[in-house]
Amino acid sequence: QTLRSFCGMHSFKYKFVPTESSSSGSGRMERIRPERTPRQKVQSVWRNVRWAESFPDESLSMESTELTPNFALRRIVLLFETKKYDECATLIRRLNCVTFGNILQEVPMEVLLDSMPFSLSILEALYVKLSETTLETFPKDQLHMDLLVKRMVACFARMSQSGNRAEKNCNSYYPSCRNILRVVSFVDPNIKQQLKQKKKALDRCLKHMGQHGLVESSCGSLMNLHDSLKQELDKIVFQYRNALQKLDEMSLSAKHPTSSSVTSGKAPTEVSHQRLMQMTRSDVQVRIIKNRTLFNIVEPAVTNQCLKKLFHILEKRIEYDKVALFHDTELRKYCDNISDDAYMSVVMKQFSQGYSIVLQLLREVSELDEATSEDDGGMVSSDDDIMTPITRMDRSRTFNGFTHVLPHKANGGSTGYKRMRGRLRPSIISGPFPCKPETAPSNGLVNGHATVVPSSLSSLTSVFLTNGSRHSNGYSDTVEKLEQEVNNLKVELQKSQEAVKKLQDREKQLQERLSTEAHSLFNGGLNGHFEDLSLASRPSELVRQYGDLYSRIRVDALDALDRIGQLDDLSVLKEKILFSVVVLSFRGAQQAVHELRGKVRHLLNLPHPDAHRNQFDPLCNHMEIQVAQYLCKTAGNFDVSLTIEEVCSQIYATLYDYPVLKDCQGLRSYVAACVQVAWGLSVQNPPFLIMYDARQFHPDLHVRFHTSDPESVAIKNFLWPALTEGYNGPCVYKGVVIT
Repeated sequence: QTLRSFCGMHSFKYKFVPTESSSSGSGRMERIRPERTPRQKVQSVWRNVRWAESFPDESLSMESTELTPNFALRRIVLLFETKKYDECATLIRRLNCVTFGNILQEVPMEVLLDSMPFSLSILEALYVKLSETTLETFPKDQLHMDLLVKRMVACFARMSQSGNRAEKNCNSYYPSCRNILRVVSFVDPNIKQQLKQKKKALDRCLKHMGQHGLVESSCGSLMNLHDSLKQELDKIVFQYRNALQKLDEMSLSAKHPTSSSVTSGKAPTEVSHQRLMQMTRSDVQVRIIKNRTLFNIVEPAVTNQCLKKLFHILEKRIEYDKVALFHDTELRKYCDNISDDAYMSVVMKQFSQGYSIVLQLLREVSELDEATSEDDGGMVSSDDDIMTPITRMDRSRTFNGFTHVLPHKANGGSTGYKRMRGRLRPSIISGPFPCKPETAPSNGLVNGHATVVPSSLSSLTSVFLTNGSRHSNGYSDTVEKLEQEVNNLKVELQKSQEAVKKLQDREKQLQERLSTEAHSLFNGGLNGHFEDLSLASRPSELVRQYGDLYSRIRVDALDALDRIGQLDDLSVLKEKILFSVVVLSFRGAQQAVHELRGKVRHLLNLPHPDAHRNQFDPLCNHMEIQVAQYLCKTAGNFDVSLTIEEVCSQIYATLYDYPVLKDCQGLRSYVAACVQVAWGLSVQNPPFLIMYDARQFHPDLHVRFHTSDPESVAIKNFLWPALTEGYNGPCVYKGVVIT
């Protein structure tokens, strides 16, 4: 009727022009363009007929539920353009489901969100209509539900900013917001928790913005953080300068310090491990005096707790400012009218108040829903433990609720009673005055009041419901603490039971392993954990010989290389030669053992050992065991001259520029000793392997050379490889590395 009367008063009519963006539901609402063509007058001759007199004038107008989608959309656009928001919302509520579903895609949500809070009634109608029709498939992405909640918070923040007291305290938008938030909380149950977290984040930012004041310096006075840092840094620079001066005075450091390693620099012969073992008592005393003097000078600078404290405060302030800027940027994304000159604390305080209002509305909606559901169940309950006065109406409602619940229980349907009991907590204690409750009869009522006594707390207190509310006689805090302690003890008991079970399983595995090893030993098999003490080539003796290679024989070989004139300035090359001899010795010994076993199998026409094929062939397994035993028992007397010659030839061929190495008898003796030890370790079961490919320092596998950086974990060079029992087995001799 409004559109008809509006168009009848003028000589033109309005036309809704949908655009390509508005047809997809994501564009903005275009203005209605009037058609300038003259409107032909309609002759209403049919109004004077006799049969029309029996109908009232209201029946001649079209009902809202009978509107076509195009006409309904035009009507909504016209009402929105003329700022008749309540009439527009009323029209949306009256539309039928088919028409509403057809025009939903054409409604530009961005325009409605930009017009908040005036368009809240329209948004309320949309959300309520959708919750009644398509709640399970609610189009929250199409309606920009997250942006709606943010704009709602921004609206309340602007209201708190407004200087108009009437607008600031106006709650005319609250009903619409409650209805919208009721639908939003049902579609997204986590929205309340998300808003709480955002409000807490803003409150933390407000708290931290005021923590950039004065700090306590080392002298006990308050000053600016930067001034205090400058003062502490000046002290440390002065202390470090004294330490450098003391180093120069005591001649503890060279004028131009140089680093040395296996790959570069001069060999540390004066501070090598072997040379340090030759110091006398007086030398150690002098070294203690010098090191202690230097330590006393450097210690105050290194252990400056005040500087660490100031550095920690500086780091926290940086993080606080970064978080504050992040939240300020997020707030400006959905609130464009924030000035760049506005104080951040004011903006955050306003938005914190906006979040508080939205959370309060959410709490009111949730409390109303819970009260409604509890009325349906036949009793009134509260979610918090705060005592509130109970009126006579509440008392009668509660008693009537119990009278409605008990007949259901008598008829066999105890749903209402179970629901009531599920909402009761064991921390509810009768009151408000201390009294000893009488023994409850079998029907659960005492003088018209329901009583519930948990068995776990019957010795401490009695729990029951009085006058439809919960009361406490002072024991609730004690009961809650005891419940918490019981829960903690249950968790500890469960962890202890799991630990006992793991230890029992571990014990069972170890017993089975010990039984298997003992059985294989008694049946003639080889086992590295059981040694024949009569053998000179037993594993423990071989491991001792491997360590003797580094501590004694390697030093003799290094002295022999030092006597060669062509290698005087090539200390790194010497270290590389000695390390390469060990690697090549193990490689050659392993290859020789593999070839020897292959020749024996070929000569005796034995199949290649395969776990799947020869698992049940006792003869082949027995032969393999016999060959392994023979190699282990003859490791000390086995002829390894071919392997020695092969290692020497590789060294000579690689260093062909130094033919003088062929005449070095000390190097050849070192090669022979390495090959002999490598052969004995390679024929064991399981064979011993060397590890020299790690890039990180592991205390279980490596030890640092005395020139290493004790704080670094990156390995620069290997001086001696680590020895392990089998692949991924335990380490029996740690490698020497430089970090």
